[in-house]
Order: sequence, then C-alpha cells, then structure tokens
Amino acid sequence: MIGVFICFCGNNIGGYIDVQQLTDYFNEEYPADDVVAFNTTFLCSEIGQDLIKEKIEELNLDAVVIASCSPKHHGAIFQACIGEKMNQYRWEFANIREQCAWVTPNKKNATEKAKAIISGAIEKSRLLEDIGSTRVPVTKDILVIGGGITGMHAALELSAKGFHVHLVEKKETVGGNMVRFDRVFPTDDCAMCTSSPILAEVAMDPLIDIYSLSEVTEVKGRPGEYDVTVVKQPRYIDETKCTACGDCTAHCPVEVWSEWDEGMGLRAATYKPMAQAVPLKNRINMDSCIRCGTCENVCKAEAVMYNEEPKEFTMKVGAILVATGYELIDLKNTEYHQEHPNVISGLQLERLKVPSGPTAGEILRPSDGKMPKHLVFVQCAGSRDRRYNVYCSKICCMYATKNARLIKSENPDMKISICYIDMRTAGRGYEEFFDKAREMGINYIRGNVSEIVPDGEDLILKVEDTFTSEPLDLKADLVVLSSGLIPSQGTKDVASTIHLVSGADGFLAPVHVKIAPVDTATKGIFIGGTTEAPKPIQECITDAGLVASRIASFLKDDDIEIDLTTSKINPEICIKCGTCAENCVYDAIDTTGENYEVLDVSCMACGKCSVTCPTNAIDLSLYTEDQVIKQIDGILAEDPDSIIGFSCYQCGYNAADLAGTAKSFIDPKIKVVLVPCSGRVTMQHMLYPFFKGARGVFLAACLEGQCHYIDGNLQAKEKVKLAKKALDVMGVGGHKLNLFNMSSAEGPKFVAAAKRMVEICQ
Repeated sequence: MIGVFICFCGNNIGGYIDVQQLTDYFNEEYPADDVVAFNTTFLCSEIGQDLIKEKIEELNLDAVVIASCSPKHHGAIFQACIGEKMNQYRWEFANIREQCAWVTPNKKNATEKAKAIISGAIEKSRLLEDIGSTRVPVTKDILVIGGGITGMHAALELSAKGFHVHLVEKKETVGGNMVRFDRVFPTDDCAMCTSSPILAEVAMDPLIDIYSLSEVTEVKGRPGEYDVTVVKQPRYIDETKCTACGDCTAHCPVEVWSEWDEGMGLRAATYKPMAQAVPLKNRINMDSCIRCGTCENVCKAEAVMYNEEPKEFTMKVGAILVATGYELIDLKNTEYHQEHPNVISGLQLERLKVPSGPTAGEILRPSDGKMPKHLVFVQCAGSRDRRYNVYCSKICCMYATKNARLIKSENPDMKISICYIDMRTAGRGYEEFFDKAREMGINYIRGNVSEIVPDGEDLILKVEDTFTSEPLDLKADLVVLSSGLIPSQGTKDVASTIHLVSGADGFLAPVHVKIAPVDTATKGIFIGGTTEAPKPIQECITDAGLVASRIASFLKDDDIEIDLTTSKINPEICIKCGTCAENCVYDAIDTTGENYEVLDVSCMACGKCSVTCPTNAIDLSLYTEDQVIKQIDGILAEDPDSIIGFSCYQCGYNAADLAGTAKSFIDPKIKVVLVPCSGRVTMQHMLYPFFKGARGVFLAACLEGQCHYIDGNLQAKEKVKLAKKALDVMGVGGHKLNLFNMSSAEGPKFVAAAKRMVEICQ
C-alpha cells in the first residue's frame, strides 16, 4: 500500500492546483488500487507530520509519496518524520510547488501536470528498498575559509569549545573588510578598536592555526573527514625571522597604488598592510618589486627570500566553514563614471576617513587634494537595478548615513547630500540614527541618479526629486557611490572547488534561508556572513556563533552515522572488467578481493559507475535503473505528450526550483526527473521515453568544468551525442534530445531550455 500525502501549502499550492480533485483522483480513479491519498493544509507542520505517521501505522504503508514543495526545502523534515515509523528511505517526493504550481498559471493545466508528477513518484516508490546506515569516525579539526569578522569570530567560538581550527585567508592578513573601516554603525564605534582585540585573540590562540596568502584548491572525502589541499603563496619574507621592524619598507624605492587603501594611497613593494596585521609580517609584492636588493641589504634578520616558491600541503578536517565575504561591484565605464578620480566607492571613502589612512583622516579630493564643498552620496549604485543586481545590498543606507554624519560633525560647513530610492533603516537604533542625520542638516533627496556627468574635476548628477517631481542637476566636487555588494572572487572560487550551490544573486545558498540559514546541501560544510548574502557586521557575528554551534553539534561524537545511499555491485553478473574502478574519480571501488565491492565510506553516490558498466552489475541506491524507468512510466501514463527533463541535483534541479520561485512560466509539457548527476543518465534513460510516446528529452547539467562530481556532465555530453545518432537512425530525430549546461543560480537558463525544447518538439 502506498500513501500519497498532498499539501495545500496554504495558497502556494492550493491557489494554483485543485488539491481536492487530485486527492479524489488518486483515491477513486488512479489505475492501481493500492494507492490511498490524503491532503492537509501544511504537511510540514506538526499536524501534517502526525497525519503521515498515523497513516503509516494505521494502514501499514509500504511506501510514502510526499506531494509538496521542493525536497530541497523540507526533505530532511519529511525523511525524519517517516523514519520514525518505517525505513527513512521508503518515500518519494513530488515537487508540485516550485516545478508545477508556481510555473503553471492555468489551474486545470497545473492540476493535470501534478497528476503526472505524482504518478511518476508513485511508480518509482514501488521499487524503493530499505537502506541502512553505518557509523564512521570523524576528525575533530575544523577548516575556516576566510579570515574576516565572521571567520575570526567563528574560529574563536570553536576554539573555546575545544576544537582545533585551521584558518585559511587569501590575503596577507586576517581581518577582512571591517578592519579597513573608520567607524561602524549604529554606535559609531572605532572599527579597529572593536576588531583589534579579536585579531589579537586569534593570533595568540593555541588552537587556531592561521594560513595567510593561502587558498583551498581541492576538497575530497566525506562529511566528518574531508581531505583538503591548500596552496600558500610566497611572502618572499621568512615568517619565522621577520620582526616587522619596517626597515625594508622605509628603504624601498618603489611606490605603487595600495590595494589595501583601495588605490587612495601608495605603498612600497615590501610592506605590511596595517600596523595590526595578523600575522605581523612584511611581504614583498613581486608584481611591483624591481629586485634592487635594498630590502635584503637592510634586513638585519636576513628574512628576505627572493626565490621562495608556493607551498602545497594537505589537512584532514571534519567540517568546513566558508566565510569568504564580499566585494563591491565595479562601476567604471557606466553611467556612474567610477573611472573619474572624484567618483569613489564607499570603501575608498572609509580609507580616506581612517586616521592611519593615506590622508590622515581628512576628506580630500583624489584629483587635487582639496576638501570638497559639496559631497554627494549615490545610493543603490549597482543594486536594485536589473542591469546590475536586482537585490538590495542592505548595508548601504546605513553606512552612507554613518559617513555623512561623521563628516558633517567634523566639517559643519560642508554641504552633504544623499540621493536615495528608499531609506532602509531596519535595525535596532537605525531609525534614530537616520533621524539624527537629518537633524544635522544632511540633505536627503528621494530620487534615482540617472547619470553622473563629468564637468572637468567636478561632477553633475542628473536626478529627479520624486517628492517635487522636479529634475535636478546637482553639482558636486566629490561623489561617493554606495556600490552594491557582490560575492567575492574567493566565494566564487570556493563554491566551484567545493561544489556548493549559489542562489540567483550569486551568493552561496543555504539549505533553507529560515530554518537552516548556515547549513549547505553538503553535510559538514557550512556558510556564514556575507558569503551567504549582504548583511551588517552584527548579523555576521550572529552567523559566526550559529555556525560554531552547528559544527560543534555535528562533531560532538567520535563518529557519525552515514546512510548507505551508495552504489551496489551484483557479484553474480559482475565480470570484473574494472571499468567502474577506472571511471570512479573517488577510488570507491575495491578490486582487490574475490568480488568487487563499493567502499561505502568513499562512494559519493553520483551513479556514474552504473552508466559505464557493460553488464549492469553496478547500480545506485535510490536511483536504480529500474526506479528511473518506473518514474518515467508513471509520468507518461498520465501525460504521454510530455518532455522529460533529467535535472542534476546541485544545478539543473536547483535552477528549475529558482524558475518556480520567480514565478516564471514553463510549459506544462515539461516534467522534471531528478538525478544526482547528469552522468547518472544512461542511454536507456534517454531513449526509453521516446518508445513510450514522449515528445522530447533533455538534460539540465552543471556548467562545463563545474560538475559537482568532477566530470559527470562531460560523460553525459558524450552519451547524448551517441543517443542523438541512435534517434536519427530510428527516425525519431536526434534534435529532440539535448543537453543544457547551467549553474544552480540560473533559473532563467532553465526557463530558456524548457522553452527551446517545446519549440523543437512541436
């Protein structure tokens, strides 16, 4: 007996799909008589979960189908609920919210599509089997990637709980962006006074190892035991000898623009970015060094190492925190004209305001070193704009107001204006902070700046005051862009290396933004701070504490339970050809014994091995060959006119979900079949739907070079080529089978792929 539980999800599903009609259909009209259906307002609620458990027990159900939102939202909740009454893997989901209700505005069409999706889940569930688990040891060391305020605070919290932390930072010093600020809102505390004690604690903590100038280049292994490869770039200064005396900097003849000061000041070729740097060691930048030998001659410690090479090393860790932060959008050669010397970013202004900065805290125009008479802040520069980023960067209203207040208090005669779309001051003390700024005489102009026009060294801002409906030409001597926050390059690199899911905005996506805001889809890997989204410092600190708690909970025991959702080899038909072992990039096939065996601890459950096996001796649990075929049967039995879209879990499926979240239209002919990796899709999977009457088949795979299982999408690409030829020979037409590459954040690409398939298969 199979129990189908259908969720109204309030109006999120019930407003688009006739849930009662669906329920009646599966109770009264569905061809099989071993199916019973129920519905409730919210399946994820306590009442909904109680209904599921009650019916499992009462009807002695063999399998459960959950027809609700994406499994990426509440899959873990339903699995735990079902696991209380039966094996936790005897259930299948039917995503009728993101991939049906939200993309199908016609209620009748949405209801019919939901029937097909649920039917596919029912038929697959007939072949579900119990899946066991095993316990494996965990490593208690923890890797924190990114030494900003989130990473440092999390490292200290974890150290306080007794964990050994490896803190990897790409730059010369930890500290992140916060240590480059003058003051922080809403208290106007000195940023360095606030962060300096944290820097000192991190530097002196015996349980925290700091790796500066270092990047993670590879992560292998499993939750609880990750093998991490790190490359440390040369400092060209021996860290064990350098005393940071500064003699080398004082005698260096080179002067170049300082990256630390955002190009507002100069530095030597040998330098330390700030007096409080951690580690407090100099560095030679070989891009600007002229190899004159002066630093080597004056260094009494003999610490200069011109020929130092990058060092690669590995470490084992049980959990990973990604806290790689943000950077600002580059608005050069746009209507903002950031290439003009007197159009600067908010971070550049911070460097001017810092007493230890290039102008000793004075606000001076970069073009001529004069104090401006009219300073204008431009809000939402690169944010809330479809040409750049549609999202709000969250901190800009407050940091512009903070800087305007501070500058006005020090320079009461300076005219200061802030051009804004909406002032967003949602936080404790924020509105009062804003009110005080207006009382000080700061001029707030509600209007979007359409263009900044250079006028010699001055600038003219084209803006409409929406309160008066009058166009204004504001003349300013200095313009500060409240530039939008975007994911740092480090965030993008780590996401690619560790295979993490990004949202539509490019920031790393948590499992659930509300109930699991720092967890990722990969167990044992967490995110925090502005790696996840733009947010103020206090929220980054909150994230750090939460992450530390989550990691401590994850590693609290000496071992953890892992489910055996891995591949299995049937020794009776295995011919020991070794093809599976040759193709497994995780070395998860043991070929040394009498029979080949899968090493469950090493297997990543991608399913690529089952595609390459010539005798079908190896198959993947939860996505067996027969289970996938049965799901296709169920879909096409309800709607033989369908287009089957095999979508990989990390990217294609997530992109399909994002298309639903955006309420994009997708033709109801499109039916998504989830696979762990596009490399799991066999030739039979590609061809079989056509024998059953399907209009077309496509694969939604990761971007090339970014497969979460290394090369699955490349294997799928080759299989698609072969299957296309077969379809041409059969007279079906290879053009009806296609592969589309997309990232997890590219919902529009999934929409475009679906539209293209419908056009092709007319």
